[in-house]
Amino acid sequence: MKTERAKEILLQLLRIPSPSGGEDRIMLHIMEFLHRLDYDVHIESDGEIIDLVVNPDADLFYEVHVDTIPVRAEPFVRGNIIYGTGSSDIKGGAAAILLMMESLKKEGKDLNVGVVFVSDEELGGRGSALFMERYRPKMAVVLEPTDLEVHIAHAGNIEAYFEVDGKEAHGACPESGVNAIEETYKMLNDLKNLEPFKQKGKYFDPHIGIQELVCENPVYLIPALCRGRLEARLLPNQEVEDVLDLMDPILDEYTLKYEYTEIWDGYELSEDEEIVKLAKVAMDRVGLDEFGGMRSWTDAINFMYNGTKTIVFGPGNLDISHTKHERIDVRDVVTASEFLKVLNEVYAEGIERVERELEAISDKK
Repeated sequence: MKTERAKEILLQLLRIPSPSGGEDRIMLHIMEFLHRLDYDVHIESDGEIIDLVVNPDADLFYEVHVDTIPVRAEPFVRGNIIYGTGSSDIKGGAAAILLMMESLKKEGKDLNVGVVFVSDEELGGRGSALFMERYRPKMAVVLEPTDLEVHIAHAGNIEAYFEVDGKEAHGACPESGVNAIEETYKMLNDLKNLEPFKQKGKYFDPHIGIQELVCENPVYLIPALCRGRLEARLLPNQEVEDVLDLMDPILDEYTLKYEYTEIWDGYELSEDEEIVKLAKVAMDRVGLDEFGGMRSWTDAINFMYNGTKTIVFGPGNLDISHTKHERIDVRDVVTASEFLKVLNEVYAEGIERVERELEAISDKK
């Protein structure tokens, strides 16, 4: 029964295109959904960005973004698997929250946490930034595709755009030119050999790579210019400024110009943090047992930057998100919804009861 209802809610969300900057229709749909359940919905906007907030005074918030990348695959269903852009990232998570809120109303239970649906995560993260300007919750769960793992660690991030110049020559005379493509790959090799990118991590390893590359070669030439974008994933304990100090000399050597467009430190929460303790108890009650680390930039960075202790959790798989094959098992949406509902109850029980239950869990092991 819950599986079919989750499928229905998710398909409704997927059938409303909501690329970043075009979230109006899906926000209206969510607001109407919540109004039918008799929830008070607060609209936060700066004229461009729209967020929807429920229970604005809560100390613990569930956050999910409703924007997607531009649509690459239309939604369709095969059994319990739902395909389509946004299914995994992260309308499955939005459906889990809506299913939880609907279930609480049907069962006559209170929504103890706050909930915020935000815009613009896929472009600039302005929705979560706007929310954090106006609200400062103590704790948060940011919904992202984690395969139902609770992520207490988060990667740092460096993004840079660059231009590598070479020297044009006839395509048959490579000795007379400098191939910008080859120079770009020399640069990448030097970057990959930096010590920070050779380390090993607890949940994931660091990485640096090129994600976009356009090289000019209008005729039969040795190409003289390449423009591209490189992306670095850092371990939670690696200081981004230390890594930049190592990258700068290499970029200075090979590029005509470069610009860092994203620079973020990662983080790892102690298992003594209240949000982690609450999550542990909820995990035990639901039957989840995996901690992990988030490899991609998420709104959790904006939350942590403003002092909100944040874990990342959700249904869906990050590996296939943004691809033409993006999909989600709707049964995982139901499991995510159950975890969020139990966490809502655990939060209301208070930290003293949580501490006692954690002791009992430890004794069992």
